[in-house]
Amino acid sequence: MKSKFSLLSKKESKRSFRQAVFFSLLTIALAAIVFIYGIPAVIKMAVFIGDIRSSSTPVELKDRIPPTPPIFKDVPEATNIAKINLQGFAESGATVKIYLTGQPMGEVVADNDGNFSMDNLVLTLGTNEITAVAVDTAGNKSQESEKLAVWYNNQPPELEISQPADKSTITSEDSEVEIMGKTETEVNLLINEHLVIIDSNGNFKYKFSLSTGENLINVVATDKAGNQTIKTLTLNYSP
Repeated sequence: MKSKFSLLSKKESKRSFRQAVFFSLLTIALAAIVFIYGIPAVIKMAVFIGDIRSSSTPVELKDRIPPTPPIFKDVPEATNIAKINLQGFAESGATVKIYLTGQPMGEVVADNDGNFSMDNLVLTLGTNEITAVAVDTAGNKSQESEKLAVWYNNQPPELEISQPADKSTITSEDSEVEIMGKTETEVNLLINEHLVIIDSNGNFKYKFSLSTGENLINVVATDKAGNQTIKTLTLNYSP
């Protein structure tokens, strides 16, 4: 047992001696550095060692994924109202920047469900191109949204009836009369609620069966923006 304890004692003594030598040398080295380079050098060394240790700390990754482009919903293709309300979807919390024919019209923030809206967007006469981009909270910018074209027109369509003349009296045995005229090419034309075909130049003709006595004939032209022109013919049929 004595030999065992004496062996352990010798190992402890050697370990203590090595530690004493190490710290003595370290003290001498630090003293030499301070003497030669000064205290700032020691501070820089300590900072350098700290940086090396901190470099092993995981770096927080920044969000670099751009949001999806905004999507508009329920936007009319044409309107006769100067102001429209825009609605759509984007990434939750993203800022949606809206443009009208390339010009910025303002920005709104999508709510927690991704819904956004902008009221009273002022249109110009003719075709209005509406686009938008989304910018998320990390600053990532989406691609441009699908381009929407909204046609704004507040003028009623042209409508002419060349024959028969209003308040005419028809005396022929044939009760059919041909109504002829001209309007704009892209209107919806109804004669007494019957759809009438318009040719590529806006001309139309329609055979109408008269009843004996007074006949009221309504001709209604409606463009795609909702503007209407209405003309009424009064024809008296007396066979």
